Amino acid sequence: MNKDNDGKKLIYQTTTWRSLRLGESFLKPLFMIVITLVLLASCGALPSPLYGTWADNRGNTFSFFDDNTFNARIEGSAGMPDQNYSGNYSVLMNTLTLDCTNVDLRVVTEWDIRGNIMYLNWITADGGAMALTLFKISN
Repeated sequence: MNKDNDGKKLIYQTTTWRSLRLGESFLKPLFMIVITLVLLASCGALPSPLYGTWADNRGNTFSFFDDNTFNARIEGSAGMPDQNYSGNYSVLMNTLTLDCTNVDLRVVTEWDIRGNIMYLNWITADGGAMALTLFKISN
């Protein structure tokens, strides 16, 4: 203990050091929280669940790539050959927009993924809708 010239205890020094230690113990967790938030923000976004190849038992396939392009093969209607599509896609919430570059077609549809199954409606060139249930077959 510290004493001044009169022999009295110098309590204010102890209080000052104690409050300083409390401030240090508060700053360490705050510093760790800030570092954690900075690291989480700099990690980037998670990959889209669309990436990969999807197929069903009828021969319909979709492949989505990380550069926002896709390839699709859709079965033809009765007596018509299968049609291949390719182009760019964009996603806004649960809306998928497919801009086909090899044919003049833009498909805007809702999509949903549950586990390894994707549900979407393909809009054909004549305006008909085809409900597709696709299974993920590769990443």
